[in-house]
Amino acid sequence: AAPFTESILQYVNQHLFENLSLKGLSEHFFLSVSQFSRLFKNATGSSVWQYILIKRLLAAKDAIREGTPATDACRTCGFHDYSAFYRAYKRYFGRSPQQDRPDTGP
Repeated sequence: AAPFTESILQYVNQHLFENLSLKGLSEHFFLSVSQFSRLFKNATGSSVWQYILIKRLLAAKDAIREGTPATDACRTCGFHDYSAFYRAYKRYFGRSPQQDRPDTGP
């Protein structure tokens, strides 16, 4: 990736669990929303929101597997609504967050 797209990815990853918006990100990098979206898609192969969602879900899964309650993992990983988190988790991993707790096993 070009240095500019690397700095975009670095910024997104550093602020992953904060309130990120496409408008805010594009303004931060002095780009239009469409320019930012296109650059991001070219660099990662996915949309900004798809990338953020997957990174957040993977972080939440790691936390849950380390024993963090799913509701805490949901909040600390940038999700504000547990039911939306639960649906996204189940859709992406094919199992519920509770099934990934260390005391429940496979």
